[in-house]
Amino acid sequence: MSLLATVAALTTAAVLLRAFVGKVRRPGELASTMGRLGVPRQAAMPAAVALIGAELAVAVAVLFRPAAALTQAAIVALALIFAAAGLLAMRLEERVACNCFGAGGGDLGMRQVILLIPWTVPVAILHYGGPSMPAGRGAALFAAAALAVAALEATALIPAMREGRGDRRSAEEMYEWLPSY
Repeated sequence: MSLLATVAALTTAAVLLRAFVGKVRRPGELASTMGRLGVPRQAAMPAAVALIGAELAVAVAVLFRPAAALTQAAIVALALIFAAAGLLAMRLEERVACNCFGAGGGDLGMRQVILLIPWTVPVAILHYGGPSMPAGRGAALFAAAALAVAALEATALIPAMREGRGDRRSAEEMYEWLPSY
């Protein structure tokens, strides 16, 4: 497998893992978004869980079986689902929250439609990137992608840590009996 194909697989998997982590925390928000797009209420939560599971499965598949036609088709299928969500949202007369990476991702719309093109680039690279990689290399790439996602998630904690430190220092000044660390 070429270096370019390896980078494409790692990047695609990291994006899908990041999306998985963002959605798995609050699947109800994704189900709510799906409901606003027209998914029946009874089917919204199972559909949200299925999409979350699909993102994880495709992320793993792209690292362990990147040359497989099923893996590449799954990437395209997810991209088409995301683009369809953007198109459906644009038809509504109201804003629909994008839970692409969890809460706070903006609104669904033209962005998801335009991103259909970049989603197909790694598929083409993986298709022409050469033979599949050995299982041990897939495991190493999975660890690298998971570590990158964890580091990205950890950076979001820095403002909360600073706020907590400020609150603790304020409490120490107000309450002399509070132990200082």
